[in-house]
Amino acid sequence: MKRKQLLSMMLTGVLSVSLAVPALAAEDDTSTQSYPILTQEGAQYVPLRAIAEDMGYEVSWDQATLTATLQKGNSTFAIRPYGGTVETNFTEDPVQVPMVAEDGTIFVDSSLIDAYVGGSVTIADGNATVEADSQFAVRDELRGADMMAKERYGVIHMTEMVEGEPGYDLVTEIFLPDGEGPWPTVMVRTPYPDNGPKFTATGEEYAKRGIAYVYQFCRGKGGSDGTYSPNTYEKVDGTALMNWICDQEWCESLGIQGMSYMAYCAWCLADDLDPKVKCMYVEEYGVDRFISLYKDGLFRQDIMSGWAIDNAEEDIVKPEKDPEDPYYEEYRYMPQVEMDVNMLGAELSWYRDWITNTNYNDAYWNEGVWAQLKEVPAQVDVPVTVVAGLYDHHLEGTLLGYERLNDETKAQSRLILGPWNHGYGITPSHVTTDHAGDINVARDTFNWFYSILVNDTVPEANVQVYFVEEDEWVTLDNWPIQADGSETYYFTTQQSPHNGDALVLSPEAQAEEDTVTYVYDPQDPVMSVGGETLFTSVSKRGSQPQPEIGYRDDVISFLSDPLTEDLTIAGKISADLYVSTDVDDTCFTYKVSEVAPDGTTYNIRSGITTLAYRNDSLGDRQSYTPNDLVEITIETLPITWNVKAGNSIRVDITSSNFPEYSIHSNYAGIWSEQTQTRVADQTIYIGPDHPSSISFPTLDLGD
Repeated sequence: MKRKQLLSMMLTGVLSVSLAVPALAAEDDTSTQSYPILTQEGAQYVPLRAIAEDMGYEVSWDQATLTATLQKGNSTFAIRPYGGTVETNFTEDPVQVPMVAEDGTIFVDSSLIDAYVGGSVTIADGNATVEADSQFAVRDELRGADMMAKERYGVIHMTEMVEGEPGYDLVTEIFLPDGEGPWPTVMVRTPYPDNGPKFTATGEEYAKRGIAYVYQFCRGKGGSDGTYSPNTYEKVDGTALMNWICDQEWCESLGIQGMSYMAYCAWCLADDLDPKVKCMYVEEYGVDRFISLYKDGLFRQDIMSGWAIDNAEEDIVKPEKDPEDPYYEEYRYMPQVEMDVNMLGAELSWYRDWITNTNYNDAYWNEGVWAQLKEVPAQVDVPVTVVAGLYDHHLEGTLLGYERLNDETKAQSRLILGPWNHGYGITPSHVTTDHAGDINVARDTFNWFYSILVNDTVPEANVQVYFVEEDEWVTLDNWPIQADGSETYYFTTQQSPHNGDALVLSPEAQAEEDTVTYVYDPQDPVMSVGGETLFTSVSKRGSQPQPEIGYRDDVISFLSDPLTEDLTIAGKISADLYVSTDVDDTCFTYKVSEVAPDGTTYNIRSGITTLAYRNDSLGDRQSYTPNDLVEITIETLPITWNVKAGNSIRVDITSSNFPEYSIHSNYAGIWSEQTQTRVADQTIYIGPDHPSSISFPTLDLGD
């Protein structure tokens, strides 16, 4: 089907937005407004400018060329009413649309609004109303100038019940270009029915550009048979879908795509791909499940406990999700292993497995789906693009997905590490990020598939990393990033000349031995303000403004002098602390922030550990004798951030970071089985014999 057939398609909107003439302010209620129509020779037309402006387009008229131009985001239209043609930046050929110019107003056939502009027109009783397409932003992203293909086909949409594991039929949506196949095809599987409209819009846009698109709802979701059990059936059901697609006459080749849980659905297939599968594109999901859930015995509650409550298919009582402290009462329940029954009303066996297997070597993490997931990257034999975010909770495990590719596959694969959180929100927001969007993941995904599946060309293998504050993408040959230097700062007990509530963070070690002490009470934890693995606490994740120094007695702040030159951090920050406590296990955590001359402070990275897993994150639980002095090394997740000259570095040391991590009870043992807490007296040792310090890996970015 070519252009005329595509014009007849109606883009179904699910977000009701009425539009009025003249253009109204955004806060006005337009739900009952309508547009007058023009009827000529039995045909009905709607006013172009009024509708377009109300939909957010900039509209201009060029008298010399008799052309009206509409522009919004990536979408541009050049409309010539006296020729009846429309040229766009995203269609291969000009569009022929019936239109009329009368009394200085352009009236167009509603098909232009329906198929391209982003609204669905209804004409009744001599008036028109317009319902905006809620997925216009999805479509607009794929209209960028860097797209490798423009719209040229109509779309055939089919819904099929495709059998996964025998006996389970799964809802499968198929979008084919209306033309002569077979077609290169992309598949994705999802457990999130609410994302159906987005996948539908994506499928239509791919099909218009010559790539078939298939998405399927996981078992027990979106009308698919069975009961949803996280991660359990994705290998068998996904393999069945992959093989079914590859058996279809309309499938020429296949690419597999996924973001977050959908990336798990992609990764779990990758060790047994059909020969028609030519590439993968996976975003923001860790290939080592334990690492995504735990850091040194501390559970990442804000993502994993929150996700468990939000996605449980068991018959639970859903608690109110306060936007400021979502599920915090549930997170703090003791013992956490009984929270599901006692607070939600049903047992979540899979959640209990997560929170009771706290050792990396526990059998649970080394058999079944989790063992397979850890092993699969090394077995992939097609090119892969891996996308990670500096403030995405899956960062560590996502990077492992790239690192564990075999050498042959890595030689034709890519890693993209961008300045975003799990929802691709740019963070931090207080510095210039003009170039953060230079890599648009939606367009990059399409171009990756188009290059390989259509043009039979694998893009250049590389690693592209964004440096915060430098506002620059740097291309590397490999990952992990190789620092070319380091800078170390020492903790001291000297009062800072810049802030009386802070101690000095110095490039020189202190000459005298001394200690810093504080009291840690698990009943009054330090709350997360910004963080790299936050998720459910939407307003707190990423890089955020920090509280003033001295805001709590159990947060010890160290402050450097203003830097005399830039400090380009490239990799994992590492703190070496000499500590003791009067209990048999506890937690130590620190946060690194950048302080501007006016005192404005934003977090860069944090690190955390327990004495039970000190210096051995992936080992088994260790014992600790109260009041023993021990040296601990705590690494952060990698970061690429250029601290500017004139700014200072602040390091806060404390013993809790809730809800990003579970609260340590100050008792030894499995965190989720603890029933009580106790107060701990914490000591940090400083001086020539105990040079507690923090080190920054650095990289010279040159010009």
